[in-house]
Amino acid sequence: MSIESIYNKIACISPEIEVLLRQLYWNNIDTLSRLKPKSDSRKTKSVIPVDFNKIIEVLKNNGVKKGSLIIVHSSYDALEGSGFSPNEIINKLLDLVGEEGTLAMPAIRRYKEQPRNGKEYLTFNMDNTVCTYNVQRTPVITGMLPFCLLRRKDSITSRHPLSTMTAIGSLSRQMMEHNLDGDRPSSHGPGSSWKYCFDHNALVVGLGVDLVHALSIMHVAEDSFSDWPVNDWYRDRKFKIIDNDFKKDIVVKERKPKWGTLYFAERNQKKQLLKAKILHIEKVGPVEVSFLKAQLYIEYVRSDKVWKGYPYVVSKKDLKC
Repeated sequence: MSIESIYNKIACISPEIEVLLRQLYWNNIDTLSRLKPKSDSRKTKSVIPVDFNKIIEVLKNNGVKKGSLIIVHSSYDALEGSGFSPNEIINKLLDLVGEEGTLAMPAIRRYKEQPRNGKEYLTFNMDNTVCTYNVQRTPVITGMLPFCLLRRKDSITSRHPLSTMTAIGSLSRQMMEHNLDGDRPSSHGPGSSWKYCFDHNALVVGLGVDLVHALSIMHVAEDSFSDWPVNDWYRDRKFKIIDNDFKKDIVVKERKPKWGTLYFAERNQKKQLLKAKILHIEKVGPVEVSFLKAQLYIEYVRSDKVWKGYPYVVSKKDLKC
């Protein structure tokens, strides 16, 4: 049994145990990182054949059709065995939703000014740091498919620097139009592309990824409704945004890093979503293909079927009265 399997088994005993494991890990992350075996970059990567036409059939059987709005989280490493390039896979997905449909993908960025590793990720003070978000040039960290989608001439990409989305299709321009509206706009707030996708009943799809781990739509519950029950949720972030001739200095709201790293009961959420039949997973050869409906998911998160602050586990002192 792998270390990951052991962790998942223990974590799924309860949300509280999972959060305790997360905190033990992050409190010792620098030591654990030094003990981690170095990977051998000389090893040849094995590519397992994948029938992408079967993946398309699974998508159709789960409600993707002409006119659909789909948000696709993906790993090209998992899809490489199809024999198709990233752009060829994008073409097949665009053919599936048709000209009247919309294909969206998270094109989340890496900022050199922000620490990514170790405890510094949690503790670094960003108050006086200005990050530069160049829509065309800032590195994408969510894979080859969104990188290639962003580079297409007919794609539209959000100018919001956090949880950035890129899309092609009938709704792509409208979903990006109001992303920077308001004072300190958040990445999943009322004017965001993610809230737009929620409002238009998007189907969220995972291709070769753990969809719950990548589930950006979950943050709509935090950012777009006035009754989020946890105190001290946000910090301010400063950005310089560049999009060809467009330039803007802006302050946006960001969820504090500690909530997602120390308090997120991710494995328990996956178990609960499967049990509630909100998350559906099928295997096509080695590829996990997963689905959930954005509105059904957010309705569940905001229901009395789960605890306050779901899927985060916080103490009573962190909850609003």
